[in-house]
Amino acid sequence: MGRLHEWAEGQIDRLLAKLVRGQEASRGDVRRICGYLESWVSIAVNLVLFVLKYVLGTAINSVSLIADAFHTLSDMATSFVVLLGFRAAAKDPDEQHPYGHGRVEIVATLVIAVLLILVGLDFFKSSAKRLLEPEPVGGGLIIAGIMVASGLIKEALFFFSASLGRRIDSSALIADAWHHRSDAIASGLVAISVVAAMFGYNRVDAVFGLVVSALILHTGISLGRDSVSQLIGEGPDEEVLSRIRQHASSVDGVTGVHGIQVHDYGDRRLVSLHVTVEPHLSVEVAHSIATEVEQVVATNLDAHATVHIEPTKKS
Repeated sequence: MGRLHEWAEGQIDRLLAKLVRGQEASRGDVRRICGYLESWVSIAVNLVLFVLKYVLGTAINSVSLIADAFHTLSDMATSFVVLLGFRAAAKDPDEQHPYGHGRVEIVATLVIAVLLILVGLDFFKSSAKRLLEPEPVGGGLIIAGIMVASGLIKEALFFFSASLGRRIDSSALIADAWHHRSDAIASGLVAISVVAAMFGYNRVDAVFGLVVSALILHTGISLGRDSVSQLIGEGPDEEVLSRIRQHASSVDGVTGVHGIQVHDYGDRRLVSLHVTVEPHLSVEVAHSIATEVEQVVATNLDAHATVHIEPTKKS
């Protein structure tokens, strides 16, 4: 499994190398390429899977399969949201938005979450009705096999989207990735319900329809909560703070680091921090230390850094 993971990562690396075309592309260019690539691949694959699932679900009268089909359709809709989000986020800074439009990606994530919640509520209602008033469900091993294959394809899409999302630290791509994984799990449950129906357990279809609905709702609520937290100013994790302290402290003359603040704007990250130095240093030397700290932090965290110098307090 580890070798397969490494091979897949290598293939994505080679694909991105061809699309980026050299090392001259900016961080914003790379983010836009990754966003567009993930969106269009997801849209194409989900369109094919939706048509297949909907036709089969209608033919065998399976509410869980039809629910799964529309879950897949919602995946395609969310990929369009991701595409539009990256397109808007790529706009240059202007007078009203001096730090750019990168947080449009987070807004896109929130839209994805709302869409998931609406889809989940709708199919929860349909599945509950089917549980109370069971209907015969058709299908067979061929249908179940198709659903398993669909689940594997969606799991591959999860890996692809999550890999790109991690590379550019994009909440929108990570959200789309988990949307794919929830659909992969749903496809597996539908396969089980089809097999159960072959033995006369028709209510299993409705039960798994409720499970799929709950899965969609859980994913939507989690993504919505995370995106709202980022929009209202979620602080950086301890790993980022630790890296900033480490790099800032590596500069000669720095005796302490505190008051770190990080603001993310998609392809732009702003870092401000307070650095202490010996009080006897001249203004020129202290300024030189501050400039070096800014350069080190900016280089290692791909951010714009602002440093405030303070004298070390005597014990």
